[in-house]
Amino acid sequence: MHQFPTHRQLSLTAALLTVALAGCGDGTPADGARWSDAPLATPTAVAAPPPAAVGTPTATTANCPDPRPAPSSATALDPTAATYLGRDGADSANAVDISAACEIVVGGRFSGLSGGTAITLGKGGAGAVLRLDPTGRKLLGTTRLAGVVEDIEVRRGGGEIAVATDRGVFLLDARATAARWQRGGAATRVAVGSAGTVAALLGGTVKVYDLKGATLTSIRPADRTVSDVAVDDRAGLVFVSGFRQVKAGRCVPVQIAYVHAYDHRGKLRWRAYDHAADRLGDLCADSRADRIALGRDGRLYLAGETAGGNTIFNRSAADSSRPALNVVIDSFTEASNTSNAHLTYLARFDPATGRQLAGQMVLARIDTKGDQGNTIKPYAITADESGRVYAGGVSAYQIAGRSRATLGGVRLAPYAGGDAWVLVLSADFKRRITWTVFTDGGAGAVRGLVAGSGIAAAAARVDKGRFWRTRSVQSGGLPAGGSGYLAAWPGLS
Repeated sequence: MHQFPTHRQLSLTAALLTVALAGCGDGTPADGARWSDAPLATPTAVAAPPPAAVGTPTATTANCPDPRPAPSSATALDPTAATYLGRDGADSANAVDISAACEIVVGGRFSGLSGGTAITLGKGGAGAVLRLDPTGRKLLGTTRLAGVVEDIEVRRGGGEIAVATDRGVFLLDARATAARWQRGGAATRVAVGSAGTVAALLGGTVKVYDLKGATLTSIRPADRTVSDVAVDDRAGLVFVSGFRQVKAGRCVPVQIAYVHAYDHRGKLRWRAYDHAADRLGDLCADSRADRIALGRDGRLYLAGETAGGNTIFNRSAADSSRPALNVVIDSFTEASNTSNAHLTYLARFDPATGRQLAGQMVLARIDTKGDQGNTIKPYAITADESGRVYAGGVSAYQIAGRSRATLGGVRLAPYAGGDAWVLVLSADFKRRITWTVFTDGGAGAVRGLVAGSGIAAAAARVDKGRFWRTRSVQSGGLPAGGSGYLAAWPGLS
């Protein structure tokens, strides 16, 4: 077993990451809920899910760009814009979404940024919600908040913007001009359903509010670390993900990923992974469910992390004795020769039942060391209306085809110590549509992704320059110490 670090931002090198023990108390699977449905067949790729009837942003066609065909190469992408955001080493673009008017909405910390309308709510500060046009080329407005914006999500249909800051939880109107309501406490993650249910992560507790800000319930999974939240108002469920640390059994100690689904009264309805320690067998690699999101296709998506390939992610989310429905494309999706490298795992679930529908391992490889598996960590996941999967984060040396990666037809500089990557998978997980990086001789991490309504965009933290840029909304180069970053490109037809 291999222990994960406690800090989310890591300095990567071409070698494997050094990791430290992160403990959170012993725990056992929660009672009172059924396991997600076990797979009934041998692992095969699932068909693309049908587009969801509900959940697509209501926007006038004139405001939304036309989707484009997929690029001819997975290593080539042609963004409509790519820009630094902010001029201070503490600045970061932490989250991104699409508004009901097909504007790109970005949340984070941004200093020295000007353009468009400027609004301050309360005392204001460096934290802000930005609105940009659908191409990402024009800054339409900046709304300043008292705390750093850690996460945002736009209500699909209504357009209100749920915001998590280190000073509280907000529900802003669709143009971020006013707060519908605000609740105190430092929040790190937030999600909003189509009917306006808001779930926010405050420490180890998930607070659930209705559209008017009334508290519906508080969820605190016993002896578990919580990493993320998602909401599906059609199913009436709030999803919580993370891990628990176990100090008993064959794998001692070991971290075990979980995804839980709760109703609005806080009752546990289903769970995925969260296996009992004595059911792991020899699957002793630490695992975490880092990010979850309700895709625009109406499915639930997971971006997990595992310290090595001997992991529960190779097994069904419902039954560790059954194989998972994992799709293998090539050596970059097969957890072999990995040692203790931290790998990414992507999965799709039926949100109503928790049934796992598909999965895939994602890893980097070191070509100079016999293609040894190397670390790649996920910080964001989403899916478009057709079920194409978008994931991103930070990768050590190096993703597939890295030496051939181009943006706007220009070859990127070689890996320089932590690539900010984005992966786009076909809906059946069988084909990589895009796998590229935005680092162009620099280092950083993608922290937010969105895809839908003819738009795709990535929000990132720049740790050191340079990142690739075109049609920037901010003039000048990268200030010392880093900044935020946004890249936008056409959505897929």
